[in-house]
Amino acid sequence: MAGGKIKTTAVPRVPDYSLRTAVTNLRARHELNSSRVPGILQERVKSLANYNHPNAADRLFQASYRHDPSMANCQTCDQSQLEQREARRPCEPKIHYGGIASSNQVMKDAVTRDRLAQELDIICFEMEAAGLMDVLPCLPIRGICDYSDSHKAKDWQKYAAAVAAAYAREFLEALPATGDALRDSRPNAHFPEQADLGNRRLQLMESLRFEQIDSRKTTIKTAYSKTCSWFLKHRDYLEWLDLEKQSQHHGFLWIRGKPGAGKSIIMKFIYTKMKKTDMPMKALTISFFFNARGELLEKSVPGMYRSLLLQLLEGFPDLQQILDDPDLIPRNQVTCPPLNILKDLFRSAISSLDKRALTCFVDALDECDEQQVKDMVEFFEEVAEQCVEDNVRFQVCFSSRHYPYIDIKSGIRLTLEGQDGHNEDLKRYISKHLRIQDPSLVDELTQMMLDKAAGVFLWVALVVDILNEENRHGRIALRTRLREVPNELSALFQDILTRDQDHLESLLLSILWILRAQRPLQAGEYYHALWSGLLLKGKGDREMPPVNTSDASDCFNKCVISSSKGLAEITKAKKPTVQFIHESVSDFLIKDKGLYKLWPKLGADWESQGHEELRLCCNAYVFHEAIWKAIEEQKSTDAQTIKDGLLKQFPFLEYASQFVLGHADAAAHKITQQQFVNEFPVSNWVRIFNIFEKHKVRQYSEGADVIYILADRGHPELIRMRLEVNPKIDGGGGRYRHPFLAAMAKGHKDSVIALLGLSSRVHNGIDITHGLKCKVDSVRKVHTPFSWACEEGHMAIARFLLDRGAQVGVDDLVKFVENGNIEVVKMLLEKGADARAANMDGLTPLLLTSQNGHLEMVKILLEKGADATAANRDGSTPLLLASQNGQSEIVKILLDKGVDARAANRDGFILRC
Repeated sequence: MAGGKIKTTAVPRVPDYSLRTAVTNLRARHELNSSRVPGILQERVKSLANYNHPNAADRLFQASYRHDPSMANCQTCDQSQLEQREARRPCEPKIHYGGIASSNQVMKDAVTRDRLAQELDIICFEMEAAGLMDVLPCLPIRGICDYSDSHKAKDWQKYAAAVAAAYAREFLEALPATGDALRDSRPNAHFPEQADLGNRRLQLMESLRFEQIDSRKTTIKTAYSKTCSWFLKHRDYLEWLDLEKQSQHHGFLWIRGKPGAGKSIIMKFIYTKMKKTDMPMKALTISFFFNARGELLEKSVPGMYRSLLLQLLEGFPDLQQILDDPDLIPRNQVTCPPLNILKDLFRSAISSLDKRALTCFVDALDECDEQQVKDMVEFFEEVAEQCVEDNVRFQVCFSSRHYPYIDIKSGIRLTLEGQDGHNEDLKRYISKHLRIQDPSLVDELTQMMLDKAAGVFLWVALVVDILNEENRHGRIALRTRLREVPNELSALFQDILTRDQDHLESLLLSILWILRAQRPLQAGEYYHALWSGLLLKGKGDREMPPVNTSDASDCFNKCVISSSKGLAEITKAKKPTVQFIHESVSDFLIKDKGLYKLWPKLGADWESQGHEELRLCCNAYVFHEAIWKAIEEQKSTDAQTIKDGLLKQFPFLEYASQFVLGHADAAAHKITQQQFVNEFPVSNWVRIFNIFEKHKVRQYSEGADVIYILADRGHPELIRMRLEVNPKIDGGGGRYRHPFLAAMAKGHKDSVIALLGLSSRVHNGIDITHGLKCKVDSVRKVHTPFSWACEEGHMAIARFLLDRGAQVGVDDLVKFVENGNIEVVKMLLEKGADARAANMDGLTPLLLTSQNGHLEMVKILLEKGADATAANRDGSTPLLLASQNGQSEIVKILLDKGVDARAANRDGFILRC
């Protein structure tokens, strides 16, 4: 731009997938073997003297030292200003991979170079490839011959060009011959449609995967020795396996049981046994274990379909051809399909099984939303019915509690408690784990436990631990203690938690973190989160407990067990997290009001108070002096190194910084956060937040306004509290420039309402958020909330913004006149916009619309007082422009207004009709 300013005019372009794959393969090859670039140079360029290595000095001056423009070269430049670097040996070309900035001018300023490199995460600048990636799939390969500073020279230019050509040759040799994506250079071509189908399938398969896909199954304890085997001989199980009876039960087996009865253990046992009988291309067993304590995909039907479909397509790879159906997935899509398409893909894959067998286990249906489960069961019934008609072997085993009650038309139903084999399993467990030597006493206690347990395995496991603890104190009151133990699981939890009054502060913190963390905490996070909360209550050491000791894992485990009184555990997933030992613990605390019984002071609205406790933990941790000391002492400039170093010492820091505002917003429903949000140290928080945000475009600027951050992160309650003190809502600090635009781009409708100062979405009888959809590109293109609302057609919001005093200038009026947006133009004129005003280019609204031929717009502008004689800088009037463009009806209207038909512009042109 003028004055040497830099302006970003486009969004980053990513090379076609097939090209990126080839680059990845070539880089991997270079990890094992050296690049062929030096060899290609030697072979092809040695006869071209001008393109050989120039043997010139490779000089990099300090960024602040500028070249004297009067000097033709750097011979007289101050050599003491050179950066001190080790010589590179051997002196062969080095290949760099990263973002390239394409500009319309040569970059010759080192300070600007370094700033843009940091802001845009780029490795070099270039000019020639600008816009090329918009019209065909390509990969920019640049030979770098200078450092984009004022000392720019051409000594290395030809050699650099030769190096780039040599790498291009090696790359083309590595590119698969089937890379059809390179053959279509038409603008707007759908390149993924021509990409290798195998690569596209891999991308789609990978899109189905999610991080905790096997978390619940992995965490479920393996069946104890000699237990569960009875199920394999059970009449119902054998009937389910009987192919001759598939037409009767449609392949369904449904296991029901009380909470904690051991359904999941049975399911894992059967699944594991059947999985061992899988035969390549003949029989496959797949599973999904719902997890109400996990993240969204672990406890939702979309997560189930993604997992089952992925296992099915990996087990029978030939079925991956269903991903090629353009009626299901557009050829240019490589992201995870929506739920309805996932169901269609699953149905299509099953219908293509032919003579192969598929067995599907789905555990804990009660840990998913009831309506989702009902729809899913109906879908499975439809698929199973079709399989019976087509003679396809498809079997499904569900497990759930008795309630909520969901049934199937055809299928085998089995209730776990009351089964003889299940009762024998309970006996075996007691016999193995009860640490009492007296056989007669063991028999007596065993029978008492079986009578009280009513088939609930979890109850037995907990009571065995209680009796073992009592036994360690001398066996004085074993029978009495057992008689005191409540029969119901919920009452047993209360008994365990209230048996003593020790460490109630850590117990409450433990429960709140497990119940209301924004995501499940990992063991180290939980350990420091608990410490932070206890420190605030004067119960913790001032020094942070170390987490890098050899016994750290043991400390974490002991902390989880002791703080939760044995009702929580660390999962065995790839990323272990802390959760309750069973979903029934959550049921006791929430549904059975266990929290209120234990801590009446929390009141009925315990969640707000709970989030306030968690906010305090996060806030104290983020701004702890030890953390800031570590940040100030950081010597590395590499973002990942800094992040890893901090997490190694302070495992709770990422969570605390990301969610401190979220907990505050949740608490704000009942507990004011006015002081917190007004005194929140934004700049310090931004500094920490940016460390953990790997995408630079999502990071906040150093001077980000708190209102922008709250809008961007979707915290409507905090927005309202902030606006009570400071009604200004135009503060920036990020990529969307304005809080309103940030909230819209992120889809935070409640934050939009808060920014507008409304208490609900309904204004003047209209839901002003109706039809709002997150269109990030449209948000980025506009400059104000008002212009966005107008361009997207959300007139209710636009009118409200005008009523609230949105500033609208002549440029806005001219723009909407030019776009032919009559509704917006009428609204602007009604609100007092000047129809006679001209913009910076000397254009009035009437000049534009007369030229464009928008008859209705001309009438509206004239009615609102537009000057029919006002000319542009060339002296052309609306009448003359309408005439030149053949707009006879507009000419007639203007003449009727008394415009002089003889007026000419500066070039002497007059009216032509």
